Amino acid sequence: MKRWALGLAISLASTSLFAADKLIIISPHRKSIQQEFIPAFKDHYKKTFKTDVEVDWLDQGGTSDDVRFLKAKYAKNPKTSGVDVFWGGGSATFVELSQAGFLERYDLPQDLASKVPQTVAGIPLFDKTKTWYGSALSSFGIFYNKKILQFDRLPEPQSWDDLADPKFMGNISVADPRRSGSANTMNNIILQSKGWESGWQLLTSIAGNTRSFTHSSSDPIKAVVSGDVALAMAIDFYAQAKIGDLGPENLGFVMPKGQTVLDPDPVAILKGAPNREVAKRFVEYVLSSEAQKLLIMPKGSKGGPRIASLGRMSVNTAAYTKTEGQRINEFNPFKQQAFLTLDLEQATRMQRVFNDLVGAILVDTHHDLKKGWKKLHRSGATPEKIAAFAKPPLTEKEFLALADKWGDDVFRNKTINAWVSYAKQKYSNVK
Repeated sequence: MKRWALGLAISLASTSLFAADKLIIISPHRKSIQQEFIPAFKDHYKKTFKTDVEVDWLDQGGTSDDVRFLKAKYAKNPKTSGVDVFWGGGSATFVELSQAGFLERYDLPQDLASKVPQTVAGIPLFDKTKTWYGSALSSFGIFYNKKILQFDRLPEPQSWDDLADPKFMGNISVADPRRSGSANTMNNIILQSKGWESGWQLLTSIAGNTRSFTHSSSDPIKAVVSGDVALAMAIDFYAQAKIGDLGPENLGFVMPKGQTVLDPDPVAILKGAPNREVAKRFVEYVLSSEAQKLLIMPKGSKGGPRIASLGRMSVNTAAYTKTEGQRINEFNPFKQQAFLTLDLEQATRMQRVFNDLVGAILVDTHHDLKKGWKKLHRSGATPEKIAAFAKPPLTEKEFLALADKWGDDVFRNKTINAWVSYAKQKYSNVK
């Protein structure tokens, strides 16, 4: 009996001694981020803390789906979602999560905090409540296939307005903003930089030239690479990674001058994180210069990614200092100033309404829109006709007033149906 008890005690002690720590992450990040960062974090963890760490990676299909998943979890148990870290998805998403009370404050160690400035080009790199920190920087622009453009004798685009040119009809791919946070941000950039009427005219014109709206941010990139289309509205890192792998002689990416933003791609510890200490260690690792080099260095370089170039911008100033002359792209956001500043609070407050409006009048009615767009240009598209074709179903003031009513599903569905009917009628009226 004593021998059995001694054996059990040794067995339990061994299990405790060698049990790995655990971390649960929810993230819309693409697979290449997971493939590079998670093995590197595990190696770092073992060396630093002398124990293994198991990482569970959750993704419900995209940023909006991941947020819905968390909301459902906190609705069942307000104290915890059972998840430790939310990583990636754009700053507007994290403003929303912070306002909902789903994020926990965490102050970085002083040494690390000194390398992650409060702002870059006037853009905050972390929330004033310190519930989230930018883990990379994103910008937005136009990704294009140089070979297709050359074959079709089309010019390389330089601005968002270029995408409205009917010469690109059927040659553009765009993601549905209801499924893609980056698509929502690009639509906001256009609307806030151009103004309400002109913004909708440009968004409608781009939709008219779009072959199809996709369910994922990565699908338009794939369409450009495969040559199915020549152009895509794109987040920078998807484009830069492909250019790094396939060559700048084949693919290009342009950030419209004075018409784009820098947007932090944050990481945060979730309220009631079951493995909070490990979550803190993960946040510190992701923001370290060691990990940040994975974002900016080419595949196979010392300290760079092993499998694929990630083509992102770092938030750690030391990462740039240590990699001068070695990076995929010598662009350094800490030395730039020509960026727009989005009204994040308004964008966050109106995100659901805005996406539903885009969905109703541009995406769900896309077949009718494209038919009307073709007719419009065959019959002679004057500025007046284009303005009438693109006129939204409500004023900006009426749009902003909808946020407080959008939680009423009956009202919301009735309004969306009215928008769809309005759009169908408008597009069918083209002679």
